[in-house]
Amino acid sequence: MAYRDKKGQIEVTFNWVYILIAGAVILLFFFGLVFKQKAVSEQNLGNDLVRIMDSIFTGAGVSEKTKNFIDLSGLADYTLYFDCVDGVGEYGLKGTSARVENEVDPLFAPREIKGTQLIVWSLPYKLPYKVIDFLFVTSSNTKYFLFGGNTGVFDVESFMNSTEGFKRDYVTSEQYKSIDPGKNFQVRLVDLSGDIIGKGKEVPEKLQAMDNNKVTAVVFRGSNQVDYYQKEGERWTKLNYNTPVQIVSLGGERDAAKYAAIFAADDKVYKCNMQKAFKRLKYINEVYSGKAEEMKIFYSSKTFSKECFGYIQEGKPNLIDALSSQANLLQGCFKDNTLSNCGKLIESAMEIKTVNDNLGEKGDCITLY
Repeated sequence: MAYRDKKGQIEVTFNWVYILIAGAVILLFFFGLVFKQKAVSEQNLGNDLVRIMDSIFTGAGVSEKTKNFIDLSGLADYTLYFDCVDGVGEYGLKGTSARVENEVDPLFAPREIKGTQLIVWSLPYKLPYKVIDFLFVTSSNTKYFLFGGNTGVFDVESFMNSTEGFKRDYVTSEQYKSIDPGKNFQVRLVDLSGDIIGKGKEVPEKLQAMDNNKVTAVVFRGSNQVDYYQKEGERWTKLNYNTPVQIVSLGGERDAAKYAAIFAADDKVYKCNMQKAFKRLKYINEVYSGKAEEMKIFYSSKTFSKECFGYIQEGKPNLIDALSSQANLLQGCFKDNTLSNCGKLIESAMEIKTVNDNLGEKGDCITLY
């Protein structure tokens, strides 16, 4: 009788073990379904998001000098990422395969954005005629601190007026050490004087607790060069090593190339997107060269317009030579990814601008643009 009781106890124990195992398998099955459905939902969300972002960026790119403030409160827990490699931009939802590649539009943004509001701003880039609209992308919790500098290097007042609605402050050099990030996701420091931030120098104390990749800086070296830095512990480390990044710009108010340097995540993102602009410039140069040739033919037969003809071909400088020089310089500009060979474009662009202004001042001459 004791033997039968023991056998019954074994059977009952075995049944409970079987039920527990079966229950665990069922639970794992349903957990698997939930996680799979979550992954599918996030992928679908990512696909929908990048389509919307693509539409927004395309619209902003054809609407010159526009600012858009886009609500992202429903995506506050997700992270958007931006990248650019070999002249091809990419953006999407981090952690998913949802992304868009873009070889045309120069888009300058942090590596990551996570917040409740996306800000998209477009400005025309001219060299000297309009090349393309630059897109600057940031967020309501990305904070910019500007300090130092003078109007000869960077027009601070114009930048502050242009970026109303952005998170940005202009502080004195003395206030640099007490910069407070608040509750912002990331911070970008902009040293306009070029002598406050440097390799190995100490990061402001209140920024030291933040993640390294959330604290970055851009340092202007004169009017047409910048260096990029990132926090490494308590010190600054330089991202572009020994070669400053060239800014190819004619200056002036709302200088798109300089503003782009502020909004670009680092030297790689900046140079990659500038490659897009120079590719576009190559084609535009061909169009204007064709127009200059037509102007030359027109004025060569007009005895009353020798001065106009001189501006187009015979003078120093003249349109034909300046446009040809720009075309040749663009070929050298694409030899590497440093942009170091692109700086000479400033000189040819200034020559084109000078001749075009001369044509315009003459009154009865056709201008190039």
